[in-house]
Amino acid sequence: MDNKAYIIGTGSYLPEEIVTNEDVARLTGLTSHEIKKMTGIIERRRADKGEATSDLATEAALAAIKSSGLSVEDVGLIVLSTTSQDMFMPSTACIVQRNIGAKKAAAFDINASCSGFLYALNIAEMFIRSGQTATALVIAAEVKSRFVDPKDKETAILFGDGAGAVVLSNKNSLSLEILNTWLYADGTNWNWINLPAGGTRLPASQETIKSGLHFMHMDGSKVYRKAIKTFESLLTDTVKKCGLNLDNIDHFVFHQANLRIIKQVISRLGIPEEKVPVTITYTGNTSSASIPITLDQLVREGRIKKGDTVLMAAFGGGLTWGATILKVPRSSLSRLPDGNRNVADKV
Repeated sequence: MDNKAYIIGTGSYLPEEIVTNEDVARLTGLTSHEIKKMTGIIERRRADKGEATSDLATEAALAAIKSSGLSVEDVGLIVLSTTSQDMFMPSTACIVQRNIGAKKAAAFDINASCSGFLYALNIAEMFIRSGQTATALVIAAEVKSRFVDPKDKETAILFGDGAGAVVLSNKNSLSLEILNTWLYADGTNWNWINLPAGGTRLPASQETIKSGLHFMHMDGSKVYRKAIKTFESLLTDTVKKCGLNLDNIDHFVFHQANLRIIKQVISRLGIPEEKVPVTITYTGNTSSASIPITLDQLVREGRIKKGDTVLMAAFGGGLTWGATILKVPRSSLSRLPDGNRNVADKV
């Protein structure tokens, strides 16, 4: 055993229902063209009434395990990122553990908004590096549609439902080595993206329901400006800390928050568009699930090659942000594309 951590499997899942810009336009008063211009989104997915976050997470988890070549019995830890858990308690991770039959796995949720996947990945990585487990399942799953006011021009045009997952291992025979992760937060601007009611500060009541406090609230203009500025410094600082420069990065897997943000960042930093995969166009903003969904698509399309360097970066509510650098060993990627579903068939 070594003290490194490797992503050896990826998986993702998107619900069947498609919500088009025309559907959203009817309720928000915007036109389909305006929505696309503002966000870069054409359509997003919506969970069925019978689907909870744990259901989406379960599908993504099973896909990732299958692609890893391991079995459910090998999983020793499940870390699940979500801001739309099935219920306040128990954790959604425990429900997924039950669903997939990972009886030996410890399981818990984390909440770091759109940066949550990177937070969860880093936690699982530390478990592996310390020797507490040899295999971990990291999931990010969101059903944001349950918490979005369909008439709200700030949120209804953006958010979609989906889940992504990866399997981490301490064995280096396959795939993507995690080199470094840096995580950050700034709670002074917590109110820029928030869901006010339902917790201990504003428990559910007739008044909170009547006032729409169980829907997400977002100050879009402030988030937009801060995201661009933060991404610029985050990317340049991250590669510098690794002794690299931006030209050394083969793939930039960004949180798919808004296509305008992505385009602004890569334009300012001179990053070629072909290095930046985009999934938001047909998935919407899936919050913490967007990075593993995008990574899974890259892997299954065979776009990540031996020797490639991948930089994943996110910014979201909290405020939280972070970046992870992955390196593909030159003797790897022999199994990663196998067994994944269902983004390639649908996006």
